[in-house]
Amino acid sequence: MKTWQILTAAAAAVVLGLGTGVTVAATAAPPSTLAPIAAPAATVDATVAEQLTYIRDEERLARDLYLAIAELYPDTTAFSRIAVSEQRHFDSVGGLLTRYGLTDPSAGREVGDYADAGLTQMYDQLLSQAKASVHEAYKVGVAFEVTDIADLETSLAGNLPADARKVLTNLLAGSNNHLAAFTALRDGESVGIGTGAEAHKGRDSRRADGTHHPSNTHTGTGHGRRDGREHGVGMGTGTQNGRGEDRADCTERSHNSQAGAGHGRRGAR
Repeated sequence: MKTWQILTAAAAAVVLGLGTGVTVAATAAPPSTLAPIAAPAATVDATVAEQLTYIRDEERLARDLYLAIAELYPDTTAFSRIAVSEQRHFDSVGGLLTRYGLTDPSAGREVGDYADAGLTQMYDQLLSQAKASVHEAYKVGVAFEVTDIADLETSLAGNLPADARKVLTNLLAGSNNHLAAFTALRDGESVGIGTGAEAHKGRDSRRADGTHHPSNTHTGTGHGRRDGREHGVGMGTGTQNGRGEDRADCTERSHNSQAGAGHGRRGAR
């Protein structure tokens, strides 16, 4: 059972499920017109196939959800910037689906419509919560990343091919960074995300290549260098001095010197 379904099972008696199904009808072309279909480079077992297709849609949900919230609160920057990272996560898993000849569950589906009914329900519930206030929206970010990390950790605990393990490990590092950022914002702390800080004081400098180097002192958490070569340094009360990086190949790394309590990570699905 997926993490979100476990988390919402207790409320099933009072919450109306919003899962939907989509039936796509296709008419095959005459055999003489069909182009040869290349065999996949490798194969995976049914369990891994299910995990990868689910994670592909889960990353699409993250992107869709954060972009929708960014439209609700245009004065914030966290959601739009993290959505860029989620797009790279989505693309990375898509590469695995192609490599293993797996059907893409997102093909032909609109925003808010997912192959797994539980994901459709999750999108509806979290977006509804986010509409209440920007503070609730940050809580939504925390809730989603907790779920996403649990799902990734469950998949990583299994028997994965080396390339899939590498991709999911990178996604897990990125999701942990996102969780730390949303947690700090939920708690009213300043945090550097993406091309700069969500809230900061000090001097910013932007270079012609698009990299952004804020020279600030944050009261809160500094979360990293994102979208390639961008730096954000956070120094302050019981958090961390450091930088992380979200590289173009989807690897997200953090290099931090922490002081005080860190942010908790989620458990298994």
